[in-house]
Amino acid sequence: MSTTNSPASRLRSQKIDGGRVRCVVYLPKQEFEEIQKISNATGTSQSNVIAQFYFQGKNANEKQED
Repeated sequence: MSTTNSPASRLRSQKIDGGRVRCVVYLPKQEFEEIQKISNATGTSQSNVIAQFYFQGKNANEKQED
């Protein structure tokens, strides 16, 4: 079987000390489609895109508290 026809593999998330816990996020369809577009454009997973948005918001909140 040829590997030239295989799709490019997506990047995996970095290992986090202490492990990860599964979480389900329900989004409006429009937001999901935006995340899907970003995921396809960058070649990363949808969960990675959601995590990036989460940490941006978390960091913004921490800066406001300081």
